[in-house]
Amino acid sequence: MPTSLPEDFAIAPSSGRPLLFLWVILGAALLLPLLLTLNAHGSGRLGTASTGLGPALVLLTGAIVTAAYRRQRITLDTTGLTIRSTFYTRTAAISALKLEQARIVDLAEHTSLQPALRTNGYSLPGFKAGHFRMRGGSKVFCLVTDSSRVLVLPLRDGSTVLISPEHPHALLDALRQLAGAPGPA
Repeated sequence: MPTSLPEDFAIAPSSGRPLLFLWVILGAALLLPLLLTLNAHGSGRLGTASTGLGPALVLLTGAIVTAAYRRQRITLDTTGLTIRSTFYTRTAAISALKLEQARIVDLAEHTSLQPALRTNGYSLPGFKAGHFRMRGGSKVFCLVTDSSRVLVLPLRDGSTVLISPEHPHALLDALRQLAGAPGPA
């Protein structure tokens, strides 16, 4: 059994720059209407006070999405594995995991495991969180920050969990130890 439970496992750093991408898009969403408004008025004045409502909403949205992005945690305790990511949380009992089929993969090589359709999730370049469907149509819950080393955890209900712990082998070993399951042959 792992030495002290609950135990948090660090998340792998993102292979992209998701927050930079987000803020570039939001910056464009802020600047484009501002430039169009300035051009339309010709005088350089912005017009009414309601003009500030749009940028305020864009900034608020950006702040909320940034705060949600920072909510990432993988916790193992005696009852199971809990994955918290952005607006989503998934808990899987140890008995619900098919640890004999668990593996660590590079999603670029195992394209059938890639999250393909976002059903209720959050996606930025180099980051996926929440509920998706894989290419074959099966359900998958994701916290993927580094697609080159993803821990694939099939569940007995037919769904899958894809997560990117910084040390996937350590988490898989801890899960197997807690379950009393043997490691790979």
